[in-house]
Amino acid sequence: MSFLKKILGGGSGDKGADSDANAMWLYVRCNKCGAPVAIRVDMRNDISTDYETGARFLRKEIMDGTCFQLMYANVKFDSAGKINDKSIERGTFLTREEYETARAEFDAARGK
Repeated sequence: MSFLKKILGGGSGDKGADSDANAMWLYVRCNKCGAPVAIRVDMRNDISTDYETGARFLRKEIMDGTCFQLMYANVKFDSAGKINDKSIERGTFLTREEYETARAEFDAARGK
């Protein structure tokens, strides 16, 4: 099993852990059903570059596992890789702490 973890990257499962320097986590809540969702962004492969301006950006479709509504996140980065601007359709951005609280409340309400 450890062989598969090495190949597939099966880490500790800690969403938001700093163990992967090439990852960034986005935390969102669906506006329709309220489901909180954590999305891992691979900074090496998921980020695009506008070759005319040199700007770096992310366009991410996110689907929750409750009502299956698509949310559309747009994130712009500066040259150092820090977030300059972000917007989301059909959802709301959360901090990691807000996500953890929302996840616990959402699971408790559903009897999990």
